[in-house]
Amino acid sequence: MRLTIVISCFNEKPTILKAIEEAKALKIDKEIIVIDNCSTDGTKEILESLKGDKELKIILHSKNMGAGYSGWEGMCLAQGDYVYGPGADLEYKMEDVLKMMEKIENEGLDVVFGSRLADRKGVSIRALIRERPFWLGTIIATSMINLLYRKNFTDIIGTNLIKTEVLKKIDCQSNGQALAFELVSMLCKRDYKIGEVPISYKPRTHKEGKTIRMFDIIPAILAILRVKFFGKVNKC
Repeated sequence: MRLTIVISCFNEKPTILKAIEEAKALKIDKEIIVIDNCSTDGTKEILESLKGDKELKIILHSKNMGAGYSGWEGMCLAQGDYVYGPGADLEYKMEDVLKMMEKIENEGLDVVFGSRLADRKGVSIRALIRERPFWLGTIIATSMINLLYRKNFTDIIGTNLIKTEVLKKIDCQSNGQALAFELVSMLCKRDYKIGEVPISYKPRTHKEGKTIRMFDIIPAILAILRVKFFGKVNKC
């Protein structure tokens, strides 16, 4: 099996079926793992009705374990050669994983970041933040990773495609939104081969169900620093 798609969700009733449909439509040997983090809006009931679908592995949590926990659980269950976690909110174009896989295999990489800003290098930071204030968190976190590990990424917060064997060697501690930042810092610290490709991005608003807040950057920064200065250095 080449690809494991992990769709973790919490209160995504309007989009969950579409996300699953898009994952199924990918023309690649794959498995689809859907993890519900104790939704209260009807998402859980929708997934319960799909339990007979042999194309899906559905996990329903009885309590909210945190976004990071759900994502990591899916990664640990993965049987494909690569793991991709697009989420259920349709912010990312599902089929972009195919060009991410092309790059990871053609260039012998361990990880490929899907960058929302790779095609916008000529746009000033001020213009980006004026367009969308939440870009500030992306810019801060990406700049930190670039500074600490001498990288040149444009966006570490989008989607990513990772070799499953690499994920099995990493032990992250975060359960919330900081997990993604801890994982990126760990990948860089262990000097894995990482590439980047531009991807499509259609951000939601808070009215549409977006849950990330500006202050979420604080635990993210702490996770990056913890790994850099106090994390294990052993390379796999």
